[in-house]
Amino acid sequence: MEHRVPIVTRWTLYALGAVEGHRVRRPRDPVAAWFLRRHPKLQPAFAAPSILSMIRARATIVDRMIEDEVARARSRGGAVSFWGFGGGFDARWFRLQALGDGVRAHCEVEEPDVLDFKNLALSTSTFAPSWQRIHRIPVKEDRWTVHDANSDDTLVVLEGVASRLGLESCKRLLGRIRRDVREARVIVDLPGILPAQSSGAGGTAQAIGSARSRWASPGPTSAAAIRRDELERLGWTVLDDVWLAARPEVRAPSGISICSGMEALRVMKLAPLD
Repeated sequence: MEHRVPIVTRWTLYALGAVEGHRVRRPRDPVAAWFLRRHPKLQPAFAAPSILSMIRARATIVDRMIEDEVARARSRGGAVSFWGFGGGFDARWFRLQALGDGVRAHCEVEEPDVLDFKNLALSTSTFAPSWQRIHRIPVKEDRWTVHDANSDDTLVVLEGVASRLGLESCKRLLGRIRRDVREARVIVDLPGILPAQSSGAGGTAQAIGSARSRWASPGPTSAAAIRRDELERLGWTVLDDVWLAARPEVRAPSGISICSGMEALRVMKLAPLD
C-alpha cells in the first residue's frame, strides 16, 4: 500500500511528524510521528527542505484560520461542522480535540485505499478512540464533495489539495462544494509549486517562474494561479488572503545550512458569493 500513497501526502506526513536537529522538541503532529515510526516506508524518498518548511507554515496558518472560524461559530451560539479533504495521514482530527465542543462533527474524505490503510493502522493504536469519533468517507478524488451539510457553520479545509490533484481538479472541487452546500466557508492553499500532472504516487511538482523571481514575490509563482475573478465565477468571495514569499536557504561560509529555504505560499478563506 505504501508505494501508492501520493508523494505530496508523504511530504506532509514527514514535515509534520519528523523531528530533526539536536534540540529536544515534540513533532508538530504526534499521529504523523507515530505513522513514521510504525510505517517507515511512508517516508518520501526525497523531500526538499524548502517544501517541508512551506508545509509547516501552511499548517500553522490553516490552524489559526480554523480557530477563528470556531470562535465565530461560538459567538453565534453554534459549533463548526468540519469537512477535511485529502488529509492523508495528517491528524488535524486529533489536534482539533483541543477546541472541545467548538467542533460539532468532523468528517474526513479521502481515497478509499488511503483511508482503508489508515483505518487498519490506527485501529490498534492508542489514537483509536479519537479516530473512531471521526466520520470517515471513502470516495475517489474526482467525486469529492460535501454531503448533506445543512449547518450554517460548515467549514471545509482543502489543505494541500491543489498540490495533490492539480489546479484544474482543485477548481472543479471548489465548484462542486459551492453547488452542493449552500452555506459553507472554505480554506484552500496554493503553494509556489504545483504538480506538473495529477499526482499519484509518482507525481512530480514544479516551481513556476525563475529562481530569482521566486525570492522577490509570490506573484510570479503558482501561488497566484487562481485569480479572484475566477473564484467569483465559481461562486466564492475571498475573506482572507495570506501570502508568503519564498526565501532562499541561508548557509554559513563553511557551507553548512543555517536556515532552510521555503517555497512561496498562499492560503485563502472563502465564503459563498451571494
